[in-house]
Amino acid sequence: MNYYIITTEVFNTINKANVSFRLFNLAGTNVLVSTTDTVGSSLQQFADSAAACVYIDSVKADWADGGTVEQWEIDTIEYFSELEN
Repeated sequence: MNYYIITTEVFNTINKANVSFRLFNLAGTNVLVSTTDTVGSSLQQFADSAAACVYIDSVKADWADGGTVEQWEIDTIEYFSELEN
């Protein structure tokens, strides 16, 4: 699995069938994703979901509305592209 922060523009172009987790930042401009694809134009890449959580926790005011993103959320909450418009 690959873990990235990408822009919403890049998110709109990737294959959603290969995305297993998706979280938009509060501004809606960037997206934390876990995907089986390689994304060449990422803003940030993480070695694993734990590293992604550490990063999000360090900038949580931008991502989690005062809360945190837990590693289990990235590892177990599934993204279903079919639920989007």
